[in-house]
Amino acid sequence: MKRLGLLLIASAFAHNIWAQGEIDTEKKILVRNEWSLSASAKTNGFEMDYRSGKFVSIHKKNLWDAGFSIIKHPQEFRISNNYSTGYGSYCYGKENFCMEFFYSRGRQRSLFHKHDLNSVEFRLFYFGGVTVAVLKPIYYEVWYDEKDIRSEKFDLDNMRHQVAYMILGKSSFSKGFDEITAVPGAFVKAGLSFEFGKNDTKLTALEAGIKFTAFLKELELLAQERNPQFVTNLFLTFRFGRVFHNAMFESED
Repeated sequence: MKRLGLLLIASAFAHNIWAQGEIDTEKKILVRNEWSLSASAKTNGFEMDYRSGKFVSIHKKNLWDAGFSIIKHPQEFRISNNYSTGYGSYCYGKENFCMEFFYSRGRQRSLFHKHDLNSVEFRLFYFGGVTVAVLKPIYYEVWYDEKDIRSEKFDLDNMRHQVAYMILGKSSFSKGFDEITAVPGAFVKAGLSFEFGKNDTKLTALEAGIKFTAFLKELELLAQERNPQFVTNLFLTFRFGRVFHNAMFESED
Protein backbone atom coordinates (compact mmCIF):
# COMPACT_ATOMS: atom_id res chain seq x y z
CA MET A 1 0.00 0.00 0.00
CA LYS A 2 2.84 2.38 0.86
CA ARG A 3 4.56 1.70 -2.49
CA LEU A 4 1.28 2.29 -4.31
CA GLY A 5 0.84 5.66 -2.54
CA LEU A 6 4.37 6.74 -3.46
CA LEU A 7 3.79 5.69 -7.06
CA LEU A 8 0.58 7.76 -7.27
CA ILE A 9 2.32 10.83 -5.78
CA ALA A 10 5.24 10.47 -8.20
CA SER A 11 2.85 10.17 -11.15
CA ALA A 12 0.91 13.27 -10.12
CA PHE A 13 4.12 15.26 -9.65
CA ALA A 14 5.41 14.23 -13.08
CA HIS A 15 2.07 15.17 -14.70
CA ASN A 16 2.13 18.60 -13.03
CA ILE A 17 5.65 19.33 -14.26
CA TRP A 18 4.69 18.29 -17.79
CA ALA A 19 1.58 20.51 -17.79
CA GLN A 20 3.47 23.58 -16.52
CA GLY A 21 6.42 23.29 -18.83
CA GLU A 22 5.25 21.49 -21.96
CA ILE A 23 8.16 21.65 -24.35
CA ASP A 24 7.60 23.09 -27.79
CA THR A 25 9.30 20.79 -30.30
CA GLU A 26 8.43 22.75 -33.46
CA LYS A 27 10.84 25.11 -35.18
CA LYS A 28 10.88 28.53 -33.53
CA ILE A 29 10.76 31.76 -35.53
CA LEU A 30 13.75 33.97 -34.84
CA VAL A 31 12.99 37.01 -37.04
CA ARG A 32 9.31 37.75 -36.36
CA ASN A 33 7.48 40.01 -38.80
CA GLU A 34 3.73 39.99 -38.33
CA TRP A 35 0.31 41.34 -39.28
CA SER A 36 -2.82 41.29 -37.19
CA LEU A 37 -6.43 42.42 -36.86
CA SER A 38 -8.11 43.52 -33.67
CA ALA A 39 -11.41 44.49 -32.06
CA SER A 40 -11.41 46.83 -29.06
CA ALA A 41 -13.94 47.89 -26.46
CA LYS A 42 -13.27 51.47 -25.33
CA THR A 43 -14.75 53.68 -22.66
CA ASN A 44 -16.20 55.91 -25.43
CA GLY A 45 -17.03 53.41 -28.16
CA PHE A 46 -15.70 50.59 -30.31
CA GLU A 47 -12.56 50.22 -32.47
CA MET A 48 -11.06 47.91 -35.11
CA ASP A 49 -7.61 48.07 -36.68
CA TYR A 50 -5.00 46.44 -38.90
CA ARG A 51 -1.42 46.30 -37.59
CA SER A 52 1.88 45.46 -39.26
CA GLY A 53 5.04 44.71 -37.28
CA LYS A 54 8.64 44.60 -38.53
CA PHE A 55 11.46 42.90 -36.67
CA VAL A 56 14.19 45.22 -35.28
CA SER A 57 15.80 43.02 -32.65
CA ILE A 58 14.79 40.10 -30.46
CA HIS A 59 13.31 42.61 -27.99
CA LYS A 60 12.04 45.36 -30.35
CA LYS A 61 9.63 45.70 -33.23
CA ASN A 62 8.45 48.67 -35.30
CA LEU A 63 4.67 48.88 -35.70
CA TRP A 64 2.23 50.52 -38.12
CA ASP A 65 -1.44 50.75 -37.22
CA ALA A 66 -4.52 51.85 -39.22
CA GLY A 67 -8.19 51.54 -38.42
CA PHE A 68 -11.47 53.16 -37.44
CA SER A 69 -13.54 53.63 -34.33
CA ILE A 70 -16.98 54.81 -33.25
CA ILE A 71 -16.91 57.78 -30.85
CA LYS A 72 -19.76 58.27 -28.40
CA HIS A 73 -20.46 61.04 -25.94
CA PRO A 74 -20.12 59.80 -22.34
CA GLN A 75 -23.53 61.31 -21.46
CA GLU A 76 -25.59 59.92 -24.31
CA PHE A 77 -28.38 57.46 -23.54
CA ARG A 78 -30.94 55.61 -25.63
CA ILE A 79 -34.72 55.92 -25.29
CA SER A 80 -37.77 54.58 -27.14
CA ASN A 81 -41.06 56.27 -27.93
CA ASN A 82 -43.78 54.08 -26.45
CA TYR A 83 -46.47 56.02 -28.33
CA SER A 84 -45.18 55.04 -31.77
CA THR A 85 -44.63 51.75 -33.57
CA GLY A 86 -42.18 50.84 -36.29
CA TYR A 87 -39.38 53.02 -34.93
CA GLY A 88 -36.36 51.86 -32.99
CA SER A 89 -34.62 53.44 -30.01
CA TYR A 90 -32.49 56.56 -30.39
CA CYS A 91 -30.10 58.76 -28.38
CA TYR A 92 -32.04 61.82 -27.27
CA GLY A 93 -30.31 65.07 -28.20
CA LYS A 94 -27.65 63.46 -30.39
CA GLU A 95 -26.72 65.70 -33.31
CA ASN A 96 -24.09 63.71 -35.18
CA PHE A 97 -22.92 60.15 -35.70
CA CYS A 98 -19.12 60.17 -35.32
CA MET A 99 -16.62 57.78 -36.87
CA GLU A 100 -12.86 58.21 -36.48
CA PHE A 101 -10.22 57.06 -38.99
CA PHE A 102 -6.60 56.90 -37.82
CA TYR A 103 -3.04 55.98 -38.77
CA SER A 104 -0.12 55.66 -36.39
CA ARG A 105 3.43 54.41 -35.98
CA GLY A 106 4.95 52.96 -32.85
CA ARG A 107 7.25 50.45 -31.22
CA GLN A 108 6.84 47.27 -29.26
CA ARG A 109 9.26 46.01 -26.60
CA SER A 110 9.21 42.46 -25.27
CA LEU A 111 9.41 42.42 -21.48
CA PHE A 112 9.17 38.65 -20.99
CA HIS A 113 9.55 35.99 -23.70
CA LYS A 114 7.79 32.64 -23.89
CA HIS A 115 9.76 29.63 -22.68
CA ASP A 116 7.19 26.87 -23.27
CA LEU A 117 3.78 26.28 -24.82
CA ASN A 118 1.81 27.29 -21.72
CA SER A 119 3.65 30.52 -20.97
CA VAL A 120 2.67 34.09 -21.87
CA GLU A 121 4.79 36.76 -23.55
CA PHE A 122 4.51 40.26 -22.06
CA ARG A 123 5.00 43.27 -24.35
CA LEU A 124 4.94 47.04 -23.95
CA PHE A 125 3.76 49.11 -26.93
CA TYR A 126 3.35 52.83 -27.64
CA PHE A 127 2.07 54.78 -30.65
CA GLY A 128 1.69 58.29 -32.00
CA GLY A 129 -0.44 59.19 -34.99
CA VAL A 130 -2.95 61.32 -36.84
CA THR A 131 -6.71 60.97 -36.97
CA VAL A 132 -9.79 62.50 -38.52
CA ALA A 133 -13.28 62.45 -37.02
CA VAL A 134 -16.08 62.27 -39.60
CA LEU A 135 -19.41 63.72 -38.41
CA LYS A 136 -22.69 62.84 -40.13
CA PRO A 137 -25.85 64.66 -39.03
CA ILE A 138 -28.66 62.54 -37.58
CA TYR A 139 -32.24 63.18 -38.70
CA TYR A 140 -35.34 62.34 -36.65
CA GLU A 141 -38.96 61.70 -37.53
CA VAL A 142 -40.86 64.44 -35.66
CA TRP A 143 -44.66 64.37 -35.16
CA TYR A 144 -46.58 67.59 -35.83
CA ASP A 145 -49.97 66.05 -36.51
CA GLU A 146 -51.36 62.85 -38.01
CA LYS A 147 -50.65 64.00 -41.56
CA ASP A 148 -47.50 65.96 -40.87
CA ILE A 149 -44.42 63.96 -39.83
CA ARG A 150 -41.19 65.77 -40.68
CA SER A 151 -37.59 64.59 -40.94
CA GLU A 152 -35.48 67.08 -38.99
CA LYS A 153 -32.13 67.48 -37.27
CA PHE A 154 -32.29 67.88 -33.52
CA ASP A 155 -32.78 71.51 -32.46
CA LEU A 156 -33.19 72.56 -28.83
CA ASP A 157 -34.93 75.76 -29.95
CA ASN A 158 -37.70 73.72 -31.54
CA MET A 159 -40.45 73.16 -28.95
CA ARG A 160 -41.38 69.83 -30.53
CA HIS A 161 -37.86 68.53 -30.01
CA GLN A 162 -37.95 69.42 -26.32
CA VAL A 163 -40.74 66.88 -25.78
CA ALA A 164 -39.28 63.40 -26.18
CA TYR A 165 -42.51 61.67 -27.23
CA MET A 166 -42.88 64.06 -30.17
CA ILE A 167 -39.79 62.41 -31.69
CA LEU A 168 -40.95 59.10 -33.13
CA GLY A 169 -37.47 57.79 -33.92
CA LYS A 170 -34.54 58.20 -36.29
CA SER A 171 -34.90 58.80 -40.01
CA SER A 172 -32.98 56.68 -42.53
CA PHE A 173 -29.25 56.51 -41.80
CA SER A 174 -28.52 57.55 -45.40
CA LYS A 175 -30.04 60.97 -44.75
CA GLY A 176 -27.34 63.57 -44.02
CA PHE A 177 -24.45 62.12 -46.01
CA ASP A 178 -24.33 65.28 -48.11
CA GLU A 179 -23.67 67.29 -44.92
CA ILE A 180 -20.66 65.35 -43.60
CA THR A 181 -17.89 67.37 -41.94
CA ALA A 182 -14.39 66.32 -40.83
CA VAL A 183 -12.31 67.35 -37.81
CA PRO A 184 -8.59 66.42 -37.83
CA GLY A 185 -6.56 65.58 -34.74
CA ALA A 186 -3.63 63.69 -33.29
CA PHE A 187 -3.26 61.00 -30.63
CA VAL A 188 -0.89 58.94 -28.53
CA LYS A 189 -1.57 55.57 -26.92
CA ALA A 190 0.30 52.99 -24.86
CA GLY A 191 -0.42 49.68 -23.27
CA LEU A 192 0.55 46.12 -22.47
CA SER A 193 0.09 43.07 -24.69
CA PHE A 194 -0.23 39.49 -23.44
CA GLU A 195 0.52 37.00 -26.25
CA PHE A 196 -0.63 33.50 -25.32
CA GLY A 197 -0.91 31.57 -28.62
CA LYS A 198 0.57 28.06 -28.68
CA ASN A 199 1.42 28.14 -32.41
CA ASP A 200 4.55 30.12 -33.25
CA THR A 201 3.19 31.18 -36.66
CA LYS A 202 -0.10 32.52 -35.26
CA LEU A 203 -0.56 35.61 -33.13
CA THR A 204 -3.20 35.58 -30.38
CA ALA A 205 -3.10 38.31 -27.75
CA LEU A 206 -5.05 40.46 -25.31
CA GLU A 207 -4.12 44.13 -24.91
CA ALA A 208 -5.03 46.81 -22.42
CA GLY A 209 -4.03 50.45 -22.35
CA ILE A 210 -4.88 54.13 -22.53
CA LYS A 211 -5.34 56.52 -25.48
CA PHE A 212 -5.35 60.32 -25.56
CA THR A 213 -6.70 62.21 -28.60
CA ALA A 214 -6.75 65.96 -29.27
CA PHE A 215 -8.99 67.37 -32.03
CA LEU A 216 -8.75 70.84 -33.56
CA LYS A 217 -12.21 71.68 -32.24
CA GLU A 218 -15.05 70.16 -30.25
CA LEU A 219 -16.90 67.21 -31.75
CA GLU A 220 -20.58 68.22 -31.90
CA LEU A 221 -22.10 64.99 -30.65
CA LEU A 222 -24.90 66.18 -28.35
CA ALA A 223 -27.02 69.33 -28.36
CA GLN A 224 -25.36 70.89 -25.32
CA GLU A 225 -22.72 73.50 -24.56
CA ARG A 226 -19.87 71.11 -23.79
CA ASN A 227 -18.75 68.46 -26.26
CA PRO A 228 -15.41 66.62 -26.28
CA GLN A 229 -12.32 68.09 -27.92
CA PHE A 230 -9.73 66.25 -25.82
CA VAL A 231 -10.63 62.60 -25.39
CA THR A 232 -9.03 60.13 -22.97
CA ASN A 233 -10.21 56.55 -22.93
CA LEU A 234 -9.19 53.10 -21.73
CA PHE A 235 -9.33 50.12 -24.05
CA LEU A 236 -9.34 46.33 -23.98
CA THR A 237 -8.38 44.55 -27.21
CA PHE A 238 -8.44 41.05 -28.66
CA ARG A 239 -5.83 40.65 -31.41
CA PHE A 240 -5.17 37.80 -33.83
CA GLY A 241 -2.95 37.41 -36.88
CA ARG A 242 0.01 35.70 -38.52
CA VAL A 243 3.77 35.69 -37.94
CA PHE A 244 6.17 35.61 -40.88
CA HIS A 245 9.87 34.76 -40.70
CA ASN A 246 13.21 35.30 -42.36
CA ALA A 247 15.14 32.90 -40.13
CA MET A 248 14.27 29.93 -37.94
CA PHE A 249 16.06 27.75 -35.43
CA GLU A 250 15.36 24.32 -34.05
CA SER A 251 14.00 24.27 -30.51
CA GLU A 252 15.92 22.11 -28.07
CA ASP A 253 14.36 18.86 -26.86
